[in-house]
Parts: sequence; C-alpha cells; structure tokens
Amino acid sequence: MPTKSHWVTLGAGSLVLAPLIAAIADVLRMRAEEAGATTGIIDATSREQTSAMLASISSELSLYQAASWLALVAALVAVPAVAVTRRLTSERSPRWSLAALIIGGCLVIGEFVHLMGYYAWNQILASLPDRESAVTVGMATTDNTFGLVVFSPYLVGWLFFWPVAAIALYRARLIPRWALVLVLLAGLAMAVLGSSMVVSPVWAIVTALGLAPVLLARLRAARTDIPNRGMAQTSSAAAR
Repeated sequence: MPTKSHWVTLGAGSLVLAPLIAAIADVLRMRAEEAGATTGIIDATSREQTSAMLASISSELSLYQAASWLALVAALVAVPAVAVTRRLTSERSPRWSLAALIIGGCLVIGEFVHLMGYYAWNQILASLPDRESAVTVGMATTDNTFGLVVFSPYLVGWLFFWPVAAIALYRARLIPRWALVLVLLAGLAMAVLGSSMVVSPVWAIVTALGLAPVLLARLRAARTDIPNRGMAQTSSAAAR
C-alpha cells in the first residue's frame, strides 16, 4: 500500500521527468515542422513559411502526433511536479512556494491550452485539402488577440516555473546552491535564446540535473525508512 512518503517520492521523480519529456516532445515537433527548426520559432507573418510548416506536418504526421502525445504526457507529469514543490517548500519558503504554485498553475493550464491551440490545431490545418485556406486560417489564429492572451499562461509557466521552483527548493534547503545555479542558467538560456533543436534538450538536461537532488534525497529517505518500519513492526510484535 503506497504511503504519503511514496507519493512524495513519485512527485519528486516527476520534477525530473517533466522537463525531459517536454523537451523530447519539442524536438520531435521541430523535426516534424522542419520550417524554423533551427530556432524553433515559426515566423507567423510569412505565408510561405507557414505553408511549408503545414506541408511538413502533413508528410510527417506520425512524428507530429508522437510529439503531441508526448506533450500531453509532459502536461500530466507537470501536475504532480507542481504539487510536490508546494508540499516540500510551503513551510520553509512560503512566499516562493506560493509563487511556484501560481506559476505552476499557469504551466499546467497553459500546457493543455497549448495542446489544443497548437498541436491539435496544426494537425487539423495540415489535413485540410485547401492549403492556401489553411494557411490563411492559421495566420489569422496566431494574430488573434484573445488567442494570444489565452496562450500567455503557457509562456509564463514554461519560462518561469522551473527557476521559481528551484528557488523555493533551495530556500527550503532541498537542493544545493550549484543545483539552483544550473536551473537558473537553463531558464535564462531558454528565455533569451528560445526553444530550438539545441537549446531545448540542453535546457531539459541541465534543469533535470539541478532538480535531481530532490529525488535522490527522497530515494535515500525511502531506503532508510524501509528497515526502520521493519524494526518497528518487529518490536511491536515482540511487545505483544
């Protein structure tokens, strides 16, 4: 029967897994889109580039769908990541913990919006027989003010949750200073350079390394807890 400690350990694992899965999905997406793969950014003002992107998605639909499903898994894994950050940091770092919770909420909500408004929507546009109409609709979507407002929580969460979570974990004495520096540098690189075939995997690996001490500490505590529980049960049985 899983205990609360087991669930916290699983949550700590999600802190490490979430950025890795998200980066894999991002790289597959860029491979499928081709246009803008070097920088990871599609120029929405260029009809030719948007048309090339949709044509590439159409020809690499299986790859794009794999990216979409992985992005969904990343969104689901982010939920326990946000929850465990709050649980582990709320007492020792209440303000940063609250900030991580709010920005983490933006990340989770934004990721699901992004799944529908970007991944699913691009699949729909790529499947339309009239490519020119699909490009027109796609460009109109990216230029829609309401759409940009709805999309903004995703950007806020993607760029700022991990650094803020790392600060909260550091102030709660759950990660060392070098780990905090790694996560902050990775976040800065992502914010300045943007998602790309190079930046995304480097960001994910460095971020995961920075957050790994949380998981390692939980695993060590779990290994120590098992014999302690066994001794307690033995003592209880002997007392009877």
